[in-house]
Amino acid sequence: MRIDSHRFGTLELNADQLFLFPQGLIGMESLHQWALIPDPDNASVAWLQSAARGDRALAVISPRAFFPDYRVHIGRRDLSSLHLTSGSEVYVMTTVAGHVGKLTTNLRAPLMLNLDRRLGCQVITNDDRPMRQPLPTVAAESAKPLPTSQVRAA
Repeated sequence: MRIDSHRFGTLELNADQLFLFPQGLIGMESLHQWALIPDPDNASVAWLQSAARGDRALAVISPRAFFPDYRVHIGRRDLSSLHLTSGSEVYVMTTVAGHVGKLTTNLRAPLMLNLDRRLGCQVITNDDRPMRQPLPTVAAESAKPLPTSQVRAA
């Protein structure tokens, strides 16, 4: 699949490199297929690039890299679209917004990824986490890298 991305230029991806978000994302419900692209300049950041719209890419992070105690509090029903099994690996990411020096992340509406089935969903947590949590300037060193796609520029 070829994606003409505004941020990354032309990308060549296989279908198995895409994540399917059956309900889309909040505010982008019609966009269902997304690729997770590593940021070439910052290993703590990846980009969720829409396969259908080259002008739609969201910066994402692992929230636990910046907030080690972060936990997602949601009901089981919220994860039904991920088709989880007992051995499924779920990865949590949050979107980043703002400008360098004033970045925030949305801890209230994380993205959940079933890495085995390449399925994703965005959920609203059952707690009072902020939608605009300021990001510290340095991530925790114990954070594992984001599970990004292997992408080739065309």
